[in-house]
Amino acid sequence: MSSRGLRLGWLVLVVALLALPGVSMAADAFAVRGIEVDVTAQGVAAAKEQAIAEAERVGFRRLLERLTMPADHGRLPHADALQYVRDVAIEHERSSAVRYIATLTVRYNPQAVKKLLQGAGVKYAEPRPRPVVIVPVFRPIGVGRALLWDDPNPWRAAWLGLGSGGLVPLAVPTGDIADIQSLTVEKALAGDSEALAGLGARFRTPDVLVMTAMVNGATNAVDVTATGMPGVMKPFDTRSYPIGEAGLDAALRQAASEAGQTLDNAYKQSNLLSFDRAASMAVMAPLKGLEDWIAVRERLGRVTLVRRWEIVSLSREEAALMLHTVGEPEQVKTTLGAAGLLLDWNEGFWVMRLKGVP
Repeated sequence: MSSRGLRLGWLVLVVALLALPGVSMAADAFAVRGIEVDVTAQGVAAAKEQAIAEAERVGFRRLLERLTMPADHGRLPHADALQYVRDVAIEHERSSAVRYIATLTVRYNPQAVKKLLQGAGVKYAEPRPRPVVIVPVFRPIGVGRALLWDDPNPWRAAWLGLGSGGLVPLAVPTGDIADIQSLTVEKALAGDSEALAGLGARFRTPDVLVMTAMVNGATNAVDVTATGMPGVMKPFDTRSYPIGEAGLDAALRQAASEAGQTLDNAYKQSNLLSFDRAASMAVMAPLKGLEDWIAVRERLGRVTLVRRWEIVSLSREEAALMLHTVGEPEQVKTTLGAAGLLLDWNEGFWVMRLKGVP
C-alpha cells in the first residue's frame, strides 16, 4: 500500500473519532478548515487521493499566509505540503464512480511549519494564547426582541460554523444552561461588564466580544456592530453586508468569516516574531506572596514574544527573572501589558508588576 493509501486509512479513523459524542478537534491555528475540492479521475479512489493531495497544497498556502503579513507573501518558501501535514478530516463529501467532491480540514505540524518560516527568514505570528468569546446577538426583521441563546439563531450558527478561529482563538458559547445563566440578551446589549466578565471566566479569558447582527430591511443588508468588554479586540465598530441572491445565511457567514480574519490581521500586525531581534531581559517582579507568583507565571505563559524564562532568585517579596524574548523592546512591553504585566525601566533595571497591584 502506498504512503498516500495509508494516509487515507488514517483519515477514516480521524473521521470516525470526530463522529463520537464528546470528541472534537481542539482549537488549532495550524488547522485550515473549509477546503473545497472537486476531482474527477479514472476511479473514485484515485479521485479521492488526488483531492486530498490538492487540499493539502491549498491549505498549506493558506496557513503560511495566515501566519505572515501580506507584504511577505511573495517570498513564502516553496515546500512539499505533505511533509508538514499532521492529519486530514472530512467535513462533507459525496462521490460517483469517477468523481470526488468534499470539504476538508487539514492540520499541519506547528513546529515543522515554524522551522520552515524561520529558515526562510520570514516573520510570523504565534497564535494568541487566550480566546475571544463571541456573543452573537441577532435582530431579525419582524421580531420584537433580539435573539441570543434562542434556537434558531442563524447568526450564532454562522459563528459556530466558522470553527475555533485562526491566530485569534474564538470561543462561541453553545447556549447551554450555564451560558443562559451567565448572560441574558438584555445584559449583552447593555454591555453589562459584570455579566460579560462572568461569561468570559467560564472560558478563562477577560476578552468577551458582543457581535450584534441586525437585518436592515430598508437596505436589504445585515448591519453588524461590535461592542463588549473594555479593551477587548474588535474587528470593527460597524459594517454592513448586502443580502444577495444566496440569502441571509450566506451574508451572515460572510460577516462572521471577515470579522474573524480581521481579528487575525489586527493581532498579527503587533505580534510578528522578529528572530533577528532576540534578546534577554533581566527583570524584578515584586510579589505579595505565592498568589502573586502564580499569577506572574500564568500571565508570562500568554506572551508569545517571551520564548522562555528562567528564575534567578525567588522569595515571598520578589522574583528575579531572565526573560528570553524576540521582537523590539517596545513590542515586548506592549504584549506583556496586554497579558496584565506592566514593564517599566527603573534606574538601571526592568521592573515587571502585576496590573492592578501597586
